[in-house]
Amino acid sequence: MRKKEPRAARIAEALDLPLDIICDIPRTEIMGNTSINVENFRGILDYNESCVKINTTVGIIKIEGDELFIESITDEGAFIKGKIIRVEFI
Repeated sequence: MRKKEPRAARIAEALDLPLDIICDIPRTEIMGNTSINVENFRGILDYNESCVKINTTVGIIKIEGDELFIESITDEGAFIKGKIIRVEFI
């Protein structure tokens, strides 16, 4: 790693720990085009059947699709289902 990288990132690498846990960055897992799980988020900014916007520490994750719905929200993450057409980090 270069010296300009954040201290937390260097520590995570040295201890062989996941960067998302140490630096509180979002972790996304997309299953085909039917569901997405977003962990380490700060809140839901917008929600309707064609768009879900999720606030994170590194920006907004915009999920576009058809018949989208939030199946569950927990302290760990949000699980969104429907026909996913696009995922954008803005």
